[in-house]
Amino acid sequence: MLQAIEKRQEKRAGEKLLVQRDRRADGGSRHVRVTRGDILIARRFGGVAMMIAAPVEAYRGVGLDAQTDANGDILYRLMLVHRDADLDIVLAETHDSNEAQAQWMEWSMWFDLTRLAIKDDEWMALETPAAARTVADRRRPASLVQRRGTFLSRRKTGDRRRFGEIFADEREIVSYE
Repeated sequence: MLQAIEKRQEKRAGEKLLVQRDRRADGGSRHVRVTRGDILIARRFGGVAMMIAAPVEAYRGVGLDAQTDANGDILYRLMLVHRDADLDIVLAETHDSNEAQAQWMEWSMWFDLTRLAIKDDEWMALETPAAARTVADRRRPASLVQRRGTFLSRRKTGDRRRFGEIFADEREIVSYE
């Protein structure tokens, strides 16, 4: 039944399903659904089914780590790095450095996240993604900054001559009692 659900979900565009090792989960594995917008982690812990949903923005970036495996070969591990190490997601593992670098770039662009590498046992950012801009830049293109909004365009613009103070033939109606 679970395999049928996984096959249906794999057919959805822009969604990937991964099964990963999780030493604390029952059975030693967890199921991870990865989309451009969010990450869903499902596992059983102490007989209780758990689901954790995290937006992609909560992750620091896509990290590449190189380690030696049991045979002494270099193993490249591509990860989605979170502040909490339990929420890190292993995206791919390979022995080919060219493939690792290509997938690193691809995942980074797909998630629109920074590429990270380990330096002195700490994740360091190599570059920010091309699409990373401030929220204000995404909301209003530079060509529209001077344009007035729909409701403001119906109103008259301010004119200092109309707002000049005129106090002719007036009395003061202030009482200090």
